[in-house]
Amino acid sequence: MENNLKKNLMTQMLDHVPDLGWTWDALYRAVKTTKKAKSSNKEELQTIFDNKISNIIGTFNDKLDEDMHVIFNTENNKDLGTTDTIKALILSRLKASANYKSVIKTSLFFMAQPRNAYDAFNQLMKTSNRIWEIAGDTSSGGTFYSKRLILSGVYSSTLVHWLAKKNRSIGESEGFLDRRLEDVKNFGKLSKQSIEVFEKTKRDLGSIVTKNKR
Repeated sequence: MENNLKKNLMTQMLDHVPDLGWTWDALYRAVKTTKKAKSSNKEELQTIFDNKISNIIGTFNDKLDEDMHVIFNTENNKDLGTTDTIKALILSRLKASANYKSVIKTSLFFMAQPRNAYDAFNQLMKTSNRIWEIAGDTSSGGTFYSKRLILSGVYSSTLVHWLAKKNRSIGESEGFLDRRLEDVKNFGKLSKQSIEVFEKTKRDLGSIVTKNKR
């Protein structure tokens, strides 16, 4: 029940994020169209998300992960190899995000603040882990973590490429994704190329955040 309320509030809040940003004011505005929370005061509303805006963004990211899985359709892609499955899932994640470009940019700006670094990393790794789970990964130990770290760099760099231009299509970013996957084709190993991809992604994310500040 609580998870459904969180999802409902977050969904209603998305209409107000472009104008108000990821703020409590945007949440209070969303309450007006969410029946079960109309009687809640501001303190009670914040408590629903453990008094952290980053948790609302986490709920938004969870929604995009769920939508990614639906769009991917495991049954239709069961014969794909590992790399092609990962590629299809990343493209599905972008498709799930297609109507929320400005909201995602606002999310990146908010999560780039130092106090949100831990939550930002966890959310990125959660998406990476979800992709590997859908792809059927059964690795463990160091390989488990290195796969997810490498994939987080591939996914986030592709996201940055797609967001960099307002009208850039997902198709235009597919070639970029192909090159990133080629760079890190040995997913279980933290190669020099995969580390370079991860570092470049951090710089590109910083560039998008800087543009949002202006």
